[in-house]
Amino acid sequence: MKSSVLHIVVAAGSGSRFGADLPKQFCDMNGIPVLMHTVESLRQSQTGEVVVVLSSDMVELWKDLCEKHNYDSPEIIIGGKTRWQSVKNAIAAKGDDAEIISVHDGARPLISAVLVRKLVECVAGGDRAVIPAVAVTDSLRKVNSDGSNEAVDRRLFYSVQTPQVFDGNLLRMAYSEPESALFTDDASVVENVGATVRVYPGEPTNIKITHPMDIAIAELIQKGLRS
Repeated sequence: MKSSVLHIVVAAGSGSRFGADLPKQFCDMNGIPVLMHTVESLRQSQTGEVVVVLSSDMVELWKDLCEKHNYDSPEIIIGGKTRWQSVKNAIAAKGDDAEIISVHDGARPLISAVLVRKLVECVAGGDRAVIPAVAVTDSLRKVNSDGSNEAVDRRLFYSVQTPQVFDGNLLRMAYSEPESALFTDDASVVENVGATVRVYPGEPTNIKITHPMDIAIAELIQKGLRS
């Protein structure tokens, strides 16, 4: 029997590092908001339902954008003050019955449908937690508390992406525990309850929009992927 899959798109952040009037997920990218590209990438995988988590003060803006672009929005979940709270809200609202749950950054618009399907297949096949990641190519240095620094072996490090995909029961259990400042993503949340996380090869094109120039880069990548 086909597993039921829920894709949670987290887009409730303020985008403070982006430095624009609007949070990055609502800024234009090749004619439509970044968040619409993100949702469509997940929808094209045809693996399950997509919901989007927004801050309460951005819901009307999103609805206006959807009307402007004649876009069919996924169900909207109201987020919390932190990313952890936003994911927890989405799980509580929609994740009770999902056998597989993925969590994806709203500002990662270039995820491929192929990679989404591969990650979901990994969990459907028995993995409990799978995350995409790419090898670090820059040289790395560790800065110590005394101000000194030293080179580290970059072969030991990977840059983590989303969507991160989990067994539904595992993610629900992990999010029943208290929030911690040590949680940097959903993988760290499930590790907190003793789960093993599998790293799956990610995509170099699956960039996260963080700074204004990232949109220009994403536009070029998208045009290249479509050509």
